[in-house]
Amino acid sequence: MKIRLSGGVVASGRHAWIARPSGPHRLPDGAGARPGTPVALGPEEAPAQDVVDAVRELSLLVADGGAVAAGAGVDLGGGFRSARLDGARGDQRDAVLAALRAVGLSGAHRLGDRAGVLVALFGPAVTKRVGAAAGRAAEEGRWAALHLASAASDVLGPEQLERVLALEAPEGVDLTPGGQPSVLAGYLRQVFGPVPAPRRLALILDLWERVAERRAGLARREARLATQSRRDRLEDLRARRRHDDDEHIMWQVRIDLADEQPSLADIARWTPGRWYWHERLQRAFADAIAATALVRTAAAVADHGLEDGLERSAPMLRAAASLMPDWAAGKAVRRVPGLTGLPTRPGAYVRDLAHRLAAGRPMDAKAAGYVRPRLACARDFALVVVEDIGRLMDDMVGTHDDLLREWSPSLESWREGAGYGRPPAEWDGILPWSGPMLGDAEPLRRRLAPGQDPATVETAADLLWYADLIDALAKLYGHERAQPTPGTGRPWFDHDPPPAGEPLTPRLDSLMGAVSGAAQLVALGGVPPRAPRTWADLTAGLMSATAIAEALTGDFAVPAPLAALDGATVPGTRLRLKIARSARDVAEWADHMGNCIAGPAYVEEAREGRSGLAGLYDADGLLVVNAELMPLRPASRGWRVSEIAARFNDAPDETLEQRFRDWIAGIPGTAKDEAAPVPEELPPVRPARRRAAPRLVEEAGPALGELALGSWERVAPEALGAFAAVAGTGPDAALVRLRRFGGPQLTGAVGRALEEGAADLGRLWTASGHRPLRGALDALDPALRDRFDQLPLLLGEPPLPKTLRRLVKLPAIADAYSLDLVARRVRRAIGVLALRDDPVIARAFAKPTAEPLLCALAVTVTCAAPDIGLVPVMPPRTTTVPGYPATALEDEEGPWQRALPAVRELGADTAVFWDEIAEHGLRVPASWLAHGGWAALWSRAHSHRR
Repeated sequence: MKIRLSGGVVASGRHAWIARPSGPHRLPDGAGARPGTPVALGPEEAPAQDVVDAVRELSLLVADGGAVAAGAGVDLGGGFRSARLDGARGDQRDAVLAALRAVGLSGAHRLGDRAGVLVALFGPAVTKRVGAAAGRAAEEGRWAALHLASAASDVLGPEQLERVLALEAPEGVDLTPGGQPSVLAGYLRQVFGPVPAPRRLALILDLWERVAERRAGLARREARLATQSRRDRLEDLRARRRHDDDEHIMWQVRIDLADEQPSLADIARWTPGRWYWHERLQRAFADAIAATALVRTAAAVADHGLEDGLERSAPMLRAAASLMPDWAAGKAVRRVPGLTGLPTRPGAYVRDLAHRLAAGRPMDAKAAGYVRPRLACARDFALVVVEDIGRLMDDMVGTHDDLLREWSPSLESWREGAGYGRPPAEWDGILPWSGPMLGDAEPLRRRLAPGQDPATVETAADLLWYADLIDALAKLYGHERAQPTPGTGRPWFDHDPPPAGEPLTPRLDSLMGAVSGAAQLVALGGVPPRAPRTWADLTAGLMSATAIAEALTGDFAVPAPLAALDGATVPGTRLRLKIARSARDVAEWADHMGNCIAGPAYVEEAREGRSGLAGLYDADGLLVVNAELMPLRPASRGWRVSEIAARFNDAPDETLEQRFRDWIAGIPGTAKDEAAPVPEELPPVRPARRRAAPRLVEEAGPALGELALGSWERVAPEALGAFAAVAGTGPDAALVRLRRFGGPQLTGAVGRALEEGAADLGRLWTASGHRPLRGALDALDPALRDRFDQLPLLLGEPPLPKTLRRLVKLPAIADAYSLDLVARRVRRAIGVLALRDDPVIARAFAKPTAEPLLCALAVTVTCAAPDIGLVPVMPPRTTTVPGYPATALEDEEGPWQRALPAVRELGADTAVFWDEIAEHGLRVPASWLAHGGWAALWSRAHSHRR
């Protein structure tokens, strides 16, 4: 018997077994299994127990090292070895490295002869010294160095490989989180082919340092943010501080008017005196100093541990605590029924920490339980203080400039304990604020003489203490300092700016990402510099090629059958299909996926309409798979998946791949138009002027803008109010903040808003149903809609084609587009909460709810069939839904059919609806029925049929 294995190997006289739920299963001639399936190879007459033992060892190997590890021929005992059937991706080095990680250095003998293992990893030129270095790397767990060395063996010599094998990554940081060594090797050959051999090692070592620095920065960011509470307490703090401010103002009014119960008229006539503004300034200043101390301490604890971090922060905490007297601290921690138990001001927690340190108590588990909750809300305190300072400056600048110039608290003790974040010699202030505060005085950097102590020159009017607060927030998020945002208004800085960079700029998030990005540039025509000294020099030279700019331009001729599926959900999955419309789309895909989908061959085919380039996005909006779709021959037969790969060209999930291929196979083909009869004599051709190309923005923009603005003005107040509760901002800033959220972030924000009562599910459902841009498109002149067939793409997810990006930047359309986009994403977040049976949904359904909401969520759960406690509302194969009044699922005018478009927005595949009804009936989570069962739930919903 002959079995064809991966790598072109043919095994004779052996049999293959695979693991099945019922036990080992023998494959005749390797048939009956998918390409690349892990198998146990052994003699045909092997005892049954040996077969069971071998297949069990194979399962353990695959569980530890993945299916790829089976290709290394690992000894499974009883004369059996692991293998993979023909059709597996990668080469032998991938299998050997994966197996070595799975069995460890102590089990390396199971992979066979040591020399054979080394040749598989590093090629036939491997030396004993390289083998010894590889053994040390494996023994010390430096798998990233081993991974890189194996891939780089195609472009480096043995002595250079020894240097690579000696590399060490920062503790707890993985530089190769995805991709096989053979894929990385292919990219390295592509990038370093034109580079002189002596230069290659220096570039690889520099790349290692750059990626290690980047990965360490990401790990540092995660550790620092882990010190903060997962629960957003901003709205709680805002309410608590508003209550405190209101009480304080009323107390002062009574004092000034000498009346315990002043009338509304007396209160209206009351005018705050100079003391009022001075006190607000002093409170804001003290709160900013305290919040800065809390945030810096949280970052120090994350970086250095609890004891060392607190010790480093002790002088700063003492300086900040001195700004809050005992009576103010007592008032700040006073409990108010119905409001958060957090103190009103951050100084209260700063005093607690300072006193704890002064007492000299040991830093044990009890101390950690005292300190960490006080640091966990540092970010929320900082954000709310930044907001308050912005409002205070808005109130005072231009109306109380004289008071601003008179106010001059001392900063020397604070600077003695905290030092400086930004260099004072470079600080110009915040002109719209510090200008009126400084009056005729020069900015700090001009007043500061060389060698002079900045603390003796700095004043509060310089506002460097305000910048310190936002810089502290930036450090908590892993940045060196906050990014100025001139011209944008308060807060004037962004503490968590998005990463900058053009598409195709190689990322440094991993070794694979960096090298694959550079290989992409080479494929597009980039040429390495003659003698690059660093990785940055190399990539800068590649990016400078004219071909790179040209690769980012040009739209694709998307075939109509594929365009019709854009945005659809792949049946049987939760993945959404996106068809690339331009070269920039695939450039952004290649940047994230680390593949060559933006290469000339793919792009040229797509430009001419001979193929379609596709991306599959998960429920969180993350690109997980790329595919190339090609027409069958003749084209009328339909379509096929010519290539499909996950990130870094890894194999996608087998079930997903099969479902996607089956779905694409069902797409109708493109029928050729029948040839028109050729006249016997051609009429003379009349010369004609060339028609101007349609100009979407200029021709459709004004009409669509007028309609969109009208729709926006009708729905914006209600929608923005609901979304502001989710965003934790004012209505004006809600859309911007929610657009920045990723899928999990937005789902968490919606869940928190519902849990804390800031938002009502019914109101949020109604708000997310408002689509001003969709309404404007529906009302647009049909002739314009037909002329510009790209307009429906406005109702899908970004990225948009270049022309549409220009269109949605028009002021009259921008807000409507943002509202539509956020509304769809909020709907998807509600769907995620329902499918995970989040208690906030059940609590909402315990109250009167909306019929469309209940129908949409019930159908979503029925279609998705999540692994939660589901209860049938009606028997299978029936269509009448019980309750008063009874309804029918198939009624085209009924609530269930009307809910199907919303169900698709919630993330469910409605194509399986009738299959689920036939098998299980309409089902809902048991938690929804806790208050009276289905009849009561339907009654509550039917009474609110909005």
